[in-house]
Amino acid sequence: MASRVYPSASEDNYLRLKERYDLDLAVGVARDYLDAAITQPRDTCVTQWSISCLPSTGGGGRLFTVNVGALEGAYLWTLREHSVVTGYFVTVFVDRATLEQDCGSSLAELDHRFGDDVLLEVAEHTKFAGRAVSLTSEVLGPRIALPEGLRWRRAAASLAEQLMAESTCVYAQYHNRWLADRVLHD
Repeated sequence: MASRVYPSASEDNYLRLKERYDLDLAVGVARDYLDAAITQPRDTCVTQWSISCLPSTGGGGRLFTVNVGALEGAYLWTLREHSVVTGYFVTVFVDRATLEQDCGSSLAELDHRFGDDVLLEVAEHTKFAGRAVSLTSEVLGPRIALPEGLRWRRAAASLAEQLMAESTCVYAQYHNRWLADRVLHD
């Protein structure tokens, strides 16, 4: 019996992403997250992290989700008006303690300082156990361009390390090898 291929793992979804959206932007944002958060992304792909393509999560507005261990690490999504894409946004999950330490400010202070450009929220999933913060911002180019003073990279790596230590990637069946190849090898 053949194993089920989930749409987010299919070549069809990768081709739809390529045809309907800004593939270079998606690849650049995914690569930027992996460069920041995952020490050896090529060596840990599928076993510790995976990337889905056009997942149905969140009502189907996502272009990709990078899952780390048993949780989300980052995702790129679109804002639409009358079925037309009017913007791209990224959500990145980071370790709260590392973010506060590296920025020298509490989450409330960071929200006050950067709240006009970034939505900062304590991540709600119970497996995050209050340790994670989601950072959401508009994407204008193929990088995660959070404000310079919001030192998110080491905080993303800290959370990713914790998640990988707790669990292997539980989303391997949704992994899109075509998108991963493009992110890792271009």
